[in-house]
Amino acid sequence: MDLDIADAMNSQARPDAGDDRLFVIFYMGILRDEQRSVEEGRPIFNDVEHVRIMIPGDKLNIIDRPARDSDRTRFAKQYMAFRQGHAEEEQISGTRLTEWPFLSRGQCEELRYLNVRTVEQLATLRDDLLAKVPGLTSLKHHAQAWLDKAKDAAATAKMAQALEERDNRIENLELVVREQAERIEKLLTKVGA
Repeated sequence: MDLDIADAMNSQARPDAGDDRLFVIFYMGILRDEQRSVEEGRPIFNDVEHVRIMIPGDKLNIIDRPARDSDRTRFAKQYMAFRQGHAEEEQISGTRLTEWPFLSRGQCEELRYLNVRTVEQLATLRDDLLAKVPGLTSLKHHAQAWLDKAKDAAATAKMAQALEERDNRIENLELVVREQAERIEKLLTKVGA
């Protein structure tokens, strides 16, 4: 398994540990109103918010049911995206596999079948799921390495931006000092004349 001892201890302390690895979608579904159906003598259905909770890579472990208040709280980010009118595909957070240059279209579709939609999901697949699909371990390692490089590049870009801002500030200060020196020189010239 991917979890080390610290992760295992942390998952026992936090009930939502591992939620960031789940693929969660909210959507409007229908639910049969049994009581009204009996009263009306025909099937009556109501539109109801549903939640689908999946473990990327595990096609057999999917929860799909009417959403509870605890789901809305637990997966607040996904629920907010749903409430803002985002379609199921738009609720996905992360780098989509279709935007990752290392996969073919066929590989993207295979992973989509396994409910893996982002590079982040691919990078955190459990080892027991990797054994089920040949080549998936290698893809997971590529995803992890790519994310690590991206994180390093982001830190470098942030540092470069901070240095550029510092250089601009220094340049502005030097300009102000030169202008003040010129003013002082002019004042001294007027006073001495």
